[in-house]
Amino acid sequence: MPSQPELWQILRSAKLVEGDEPRDNEPHWANRFMLGVVGWLAALFLLFFLFLSVGDVIDSPDHALALGATLLAMALLLNRSARSGDLWDQFVLALTLAADAWLLYGLIDRMDVHAVGAWAGLSGLAFAIAFCFEHWLIRLFHTLVAALLLTLALACLGLQILALPLVMGLLCACWLWAQRRPHQHERFEAMAFGLALSLILLGRLHQPLFDETNVLEELGQSRLPHWLNPLLCAALLLALLHHLKLPRRQGLFALPLVLLAALIPGMGAGALVLLLGFYAGSLGMMTLAALLLLGFGSLYYYDLALPLMTKSWLLLGSGTALLLVRTLLLRLGRHS
Repeated sequence: MPSQPELWQILRSAKLVEGDEPRDNEPHWANRFMLGVVGWLAALFLLFFLFLSVGDVIDSPDHALALGATLLAMALLLNRSARSGDLWDQFVLALTLAADAWLLYGLIDRMDVHAVGAWAGLSGLAFAIAFCFEHWLIRLFHTLVAALLLTLALACLGLQILALPLVMGLLCACWLWAQRRPHQHERFEAMAFGLALSLILLGRLHQPLFDETNVLEELGQSRLPHWLNPLLCAALLLALLHHLKLPRRQGLFALPLVLLAALIPGMGAGALVLLLGFYAGSLGMMTLAALLLLGFGSLYYYDLALPLMTKSWLLLGSGTALLLVRTLLLRLGRHS
């Protein structure tokens, strides 16, 4: 493989480029790291100054809300107007997280945990922050939080079973929009990754999270049967397969994923993220899909009320079936 100077000479001889070889003006990673540290230090000094100046005032929830809103507006203004760079990006990130903390402090004492409007409003605010900021980590983090807050709002209505399919639908919309709108790719890609990360937590919310305590059931008793969750996920996965218009052979190979999603809770989320990752060639999405499939498969295996010997035979049979499917796919690939 030719080196970069040799490749430039080849392109010049073919009259595809002109002039000297462009130089890489990207700063060294150590310089970028130091700029990021300086940005955090500047933000921390500013926050420390604010704490010393108005420390007694922000004990009031109203004043904490006002300070949080002011910091959020300042971070958005800097993010929109300042020149992009590692220093400013880290400074804006620190200010935004501090604004989130003060807003949470101002709201935590006055919120009714059973109020649907409160959770839905906070979810909408988090989505708005993710959409407005030109910062990848801020978009990802706030989209993740917005999905969790939306789940809490649905739990107050007794509709927590719909949380996972709803977030999966939002993930499909963001990811497909990012692929079809290149000028908005970065924004919706970050939001899609935030939604995909939230699926790691949402996939098990229809079951007890810690021992026998279910956080969502404490907010409101479910009005829908648990078996509806995997069926809706499987239906959404089937709709995505139809929308992508995959070739007939590939569509048939994906049908076992739909069956798996209908039988095992949470597996539909992993199958959907895997399908989107392969469709766009995203290694990050495929890695998240592997974590989702492995995690929910392990949880399902752990929750089976079967003897260990029976579970061992099930694992042996599953491994044998997967080897047979692999052999069949290889043969079909050779024939095609």
